[in-house]
Amino acid sequence: MSRNLARVLLHTTHLVIFGMLLATGVLLFVPSLRAAVTGGYSLLIREVHRWAGVAFVALPAVILAGAGARNVFAPPAERMLRTAWQGLHLAVTVVMGGVLTLTGFVLWSKRLAPEPLAELSRTLHDWLTYGAVALLAVHLGEVGVAAVVARTGAGAASAAGQPRV
Repeated sequence: MSRNLARVLLHTTHLVIFGMLLATGVLLFVPSLRAAVTGGYSLLIREVHRWAGVAFVALPAVILAGAGARNVFAPPAERMLRTAWQGLHLAVTVVMGGVLTLTGFVLWSKRLAPEPLAELSRTLHDWLTYGAVALLAVHLGEVGVAAVVARTGAGAASAAGQPRV
């Protein structure tokens, strides 16, 4: 599998599964919304949320195993501020995803965990969800800025008689 295909698959997989986790998580977190959307039946939503959490870890692991993690995450040859930002963004995403997964697992098997650990896991899971949504907003803002810069740069190159790349 090529590096670019693996990166696109990894990004798309994360996008779809994070969207499922966010949607089901909101429904679990807001009972009145859950009742309005589903009529109050939350066992199915809880199970979808749990198994989406498993997929959040398993599917990227399969993609990385097939393509090679070093190949997918290798930094480009040129060093730029954007490269450093992408590395930081990736590190924060991986750490947050790992802690969300661990706290989610504790919540899934809370009968096996002591009550203080379960409560700490719930609190961390909730706060990291807020952080993940904020990181998503920053990421989408970054994509928007990059698109404007690319369009402006392409427009300037074409006005100067240079071909667009």
